[in-house]
Amino acid sequence: MRRTFAILTMFSLATPILAQQTAHRFSLYVSGIKAGTINTITTKNGSAFSVSGTLTPTSLMRRIRKVGYSGQSAGILQNSTFRTNRYSGQTQTGSRTSQVQMRFNNGTPSVDAYLPEREARAYDIDPAAQNGTIDPLTAAATLFDDQATANLCNRTIPMFDGRRRSKLSLAKPQINDTGATCDGAYTRLAGFSPEDMQERVNFPFTLVYTRIDAENYRLMSFTTKTTFGSARAKRK
Repeated sequence: MRRTFAILTMFSLATPILAQQTAHRFSLYVSGIKAGTINTITTKNGSAFSVSGTLTPTSLMRRIRKVGYSGQSAGILQNSTFRTNRYSGQTQTGSRTSQVQMRFNNGTPSVDAYLPEREARAYDIDPAAQNGTIDPLTAAATLFDDQATANLCNRTIPMFDGRRRSKLSLAKPQINDTGATCDGAYTRLAGFSPEDMQERVNFPFTLVYTRIDAENYRLMSFTTKTTFGSARAKRK
């Protein structure tokens, strides 16, 4: 689940709670079965932001596989671009639980803790060499935000989760009278095991937006392929 959380947490409903706070929520289905709910809350205060997020599996999913996620990130907004300063997250994948704490200095991450600890492996990468990345939860917040036409898709978002580097690539939007669709892909880049890379490198997805006014769009749903089946998320 950790391998695809970066994809599965890209999409949700945006509902204002307070003047500076927005909640995002969507239902997640895998192979047609309700698998869980993703919730995030983004708080903005001038040029600062913070995000909290959870992936909560259904009782059926818990019986099949113990998965879940909770995380927090914070940073600054520069020209409507999210830049991470700090991140912490806990991911349950079924076989184990991992915890990570990171800081970012001008886009360069440093890992304060990644548990459980293990011996170095040949495919490990140096966090200091991952300049220009953000964490997966902040990447989710980037796409959760309502998008102006000029900022809709057509971008690449490099990510680092404490051990692995990946990216989200978004093509130019296909705009129609009521909304837009965007094709994209989550791509594993470095820090993954040879088995992971052999299993699959690219995970294509499609985002579906609705037009909320003359210049802005809101994400409504997405579809993608994962290592455990076809996934679809729908705004609640």
